[in-house]
Order: sequence, then C-alpha cells, then structure tokens
Amino acid sequence: MYLAELRGKLSPRIEDREDILTSNVFSFFKYASRDSFLKGYLKILGFNISEREARDAKFLFWPRYEDSTEPDLVMIVGNYYLLVEAKYFSDFAEGTQKTKAQLIREVNNGINDAKNYGKLFSLIAITADSYKKEERLLSLPVELRAYCVWTNWQTVAEFLYKTIQSNPEIKQEESEFAIDLYKLLDKKHLRSFQGLDILNMDIIYYKTLPYIFFDAKTAKFRGDFIGFNESLWQDNKLTITYRFIFLDKTRELFEYHKQLSKKLHSMTGPIFYEEVKSHGR
Repeated sequence: MYLAELRGKLSPRIEDREDILTSNVFSFFKYASRDSFLKGYLKILGFNISEREARDAKFLFWPRYEDSTEPDLVMIVGNYYLLVEAKYFSDFAEGTQKTKAQLIREVNNGINDAKNYGKLFSLIAITADSYKKEERLLSLPVELRAYCVWTNWQTVAEFLYKTIQSNPEIKQEESEFAIDLYKLLDKKHLRSFQGLDILNMDIIYYKTLPYIFFDAKTAKFRGDFIGFNESLWQDNKLTITYRFIFLDKTRELFEYHKQLSKKLHSMTGPIFYEEVKSHGR
C-alpha cells in the first residue's frame, strides 16, 4: 500500500481516509522490529516497556465493544491497555441525545475492558494538528482527561527519522520500510520542521555549491540598485573625463552662435505676413 500511494496509484478519496493512514502507520509498528520501533515510539508517549513486552504485544485493529463503539486500535502491551483513536481531516464525534460523545464511550469501554485484562488503561488520541488543541478534547469530562494522551502524526515522522539516524545496525529491509513510511507521511504534509540536519538523511539528495547568492558583478539582470562601484564594474578601470557630462546652467543660451563667421543681423520689419485673398463677383 505504501508504494501504491507514494506513486499516486490510489484515488485521493482513498488516500485521505484516516483508516488507511492508521493502517499504514500501525501496521508498520506491528510488523517492523518491535525492539527498535514499537518500544521506542511508546517510550516517547510515556509508556515504558521491555523488549520482550514489545515483541509479545497484541494489536487489535478496529475492535467492537458491546455498544457498537469501534476504536481504531487497541494495543495490549506490558502492563498497558492502549486504545488508539486517530483522526486525519475529521474531528472526534460529538454526542447526541441518544449516544454519548465518541471519546467518552471509548474511555468508558476501554476502562472496563482493561480491568478484564488486568491492565492500566490509556487513550492515545492522534490528530494532524501541529500542536495540542485543547478544544479537541472538550467532549471529555475533566475526570476522564487524565486517561488521555495526545500526540500527532508528525511525531511518528520525527521518530522514524531519528531512529534511522541513530541506529545504523537496523536491517536494510526494515530501514527501507521505515523510509517509505516517512516519505508517505511527508507526502501527506505530516512532517514537522526538524532543522537543517534533515539534509543529512540518506533519502534526500542535494548538491553542494560554492555559494548560494549571485555575483552582482556578473549578473545580467538586476532589480535593486547595488551602488556605482558594483554596477559600473569592468575589467578595465574607468577613465576620468574632464568635460561636462551634466548640464552647466552658467553657460549662455545660444552660445554656439558666437562660433559663426558672420554675426546675425537684427530685423526691423515683420518676419510673418498675412495673405488676404480677394473675392471676385
């Protein structure tokens, strides 16, 4: 599915479905090396598990409770019962007159089911927001918000990048698996800015240049004035001219007439005349 979506072989209607995104991300944590990836990712969210507990983790995708509430994923790992509710473009469903809000139903069902397993319950709410928006969780009463851990898809992308960079011993096939998922999240604009160190990642190629700004002396087209020293630069030095290159207002008007061999004579008579035509009968 990764490659088909990366190559644009899926319709936008399918690509934008949050179920597809949830499946792509958490299927990776299920099938990739859990020692390297699942254990590390859950640690970021505040859940410390051992390597053995990571390997023994159970993934239950879209389980259904008795009241027909269907979360995206339940992970039973170590001492934890982790219910995952993921959103992409949509929001958590609000309550109606007949049903409670989505997050309330999931927390209540999850707490009861976690008791059956003898585990500690937590709700992991995943959104595409770049930061935590408290209004997203307003449907949860205050006493239930303590069970909720918010995160975003961007955290997954950042985790994948740092894990690949810091663990050169990861097998090549798993590294390529993680890189494809990272590329997919990047394509969906679910990667936060990580600084210029991202340029060191193997999946990004760039060309080094001796400079990144243009040389004003050799540029053919310029917009801003850069000064006479730069704009009039040439291989040969400019020569000094001793003639006027600007208007000299002290010079007399028609001064060039003095150079004529004969002076102009003043005229006493008119120089224009009016022709009057007579009309015959």
